[in-house]
Amino acid sequence: MFNHFYIIFCALAISTFAAPLAEEEASAELRAAGMTQASIDGLDALTKRFFSEYPLVKSDKETTNNYIAKYRTDAENYIKLMPANDQTICNNYLKKHELA
Repeated sequence: MFNHFYIIFCALAISTFAAPLAEEEASAELRAAGMTQASIDGLDALTKRFFSEYPLVKSDKETTNNYIAKYRTDAENYIKLMPANDQTICNNYLKKHELA
């Protein structure tokens, strides 16, 4: 059920935005690489959404699976809407930090 993209995206979310300092560092690195602030803000919003919603569903496997599927779809759709350059920066960031 979980595809490679989902694992990469969650790894990005957890590793880059789990703590305020890490969030600032990740945002600064993505910004320095040329990612637009709108894309950085969107990734941050998706991550914050995950961390606020996931605890509410994690105790039930079926609910968790349904939530993850919807979240994955939302994340994939968001990334597809990012400018092509931002998608490239995101992929390069994942590779650099050995998340892809």
